[in-house]
Amino acid sequence: MPTSQTLPKGNSPTSKLLRLADEWLDERRTIGRGISTQTEAAYRRDLTNWASLIADIEGKPFVAVDPADDSPPSAYQLAMSRLEPADLSLTNVKRALAALARRDYAPASRGRMLAALRGFCRWLVMNGHLDTDPTLHLENPAIPSRLPAAFLPSELEAIVATVCKVDVTARYPWPARDLALVAVLAGAGLRASECVYLKVADLIREDPPMLKVTGKGNKQRRVPVPAEIVDALEAYLGEREERFGPPSPADPLLVRHNGKQFSREALNYHVYKWLLRAGVHKPQGEAAHAFRHTYAKGLVANGVALSSVQALLGHASLNTTQVYLRMTGAELADAVQATEVRRYLKTTRA
Repeated sequence: MPTSQTLPKGNSPTSKLLRLADEWLDERRTIGRGISTQTEAAYRRDLTNWASLIADIEGKPFVAVDPADDSPPSAYQLAMSRLEPADLSLTNVKRALAALARRDYAPASRGRMLAALRGFCRWLVMNGHLDTDPTLHLENPAIPSRLPAAFLPSELEAIVATVCKVDVTARYPWPARDLALVAVLAGAGLRASECVYLKVADLIREDPPMLKVTGKGNKQRRVPVPAEIVDALEAYLGEREERFGPPSPADPLLVRHNGKQFSREALNYHVYKWLLRAGVHKPQGEAAHAFRHTYAKGLVANGVALSSVQALLGHASLNTTQVYLRMTGAELADAVQATEVRRYLKTTRA
């Protein structure tokens, strides 16, 4: 069982591997095309998971934080500080991969995590910090071929109706904010990371209104949104101003009960709670991502050109978008239309 060591108040955890990981991320940000804020956050999450698993396998001590510390270190810093480069051995990486499979991580998630570790280990070898790359001959997990999971019209209707009601079990219920979240996710098809990083200035009130979205690789796109989505956002923003005062253009567009920005994990947790309350089965993968699939399938079902769907979703390759063409006629009939959420949103103003 790993032991624990307490970090003095105000101190940051340190280790050679943590320092090297920071250097790698700095390099990824500044060289070539760079990486987006969302991608960097994903790398940090994946490295945190790897470090925690391998440290537990090796029996490395935990780093405890002084509960009185006003600026505690991040989970990434705490996890990475438990290891040194030599701990990234082939044996440890294989055992960590097996642990991920036992914990029912989806093959796609394991593949993404392995890609992050592979990039870091390749950099460590190139810069003389590791003799061999432990990921070099590891195969990616086989990803089963399946269609994207989307909500049926009845399920989306139930979700909208549910979030409009006060959740009596929640400590800080905010129906208008939750409705705005549903409107953006289902009415603009954003990734969870794109949604949480929206700024107030990214809501462009032109004709047509649109959202300025920063996607993967820091690529920006403008997604037109129907009036009902804007109405839901305006209602929420009105309540937000009453609570916290006028927001600045650089503030997050969608915030938590305390006025702070959502994390991707917090957003998915919120969506999961909506599904439980609405009696809707959680699809495979991230809960919030099902709204994006719903949006995309609705566009395809309505005959929108695949190139336009690609642009709206921010896909780098048309091959990624073509997955929505693999649906049968029955599935297309069941898939919710992109405009479906507008009808449900209208009922909230009746």
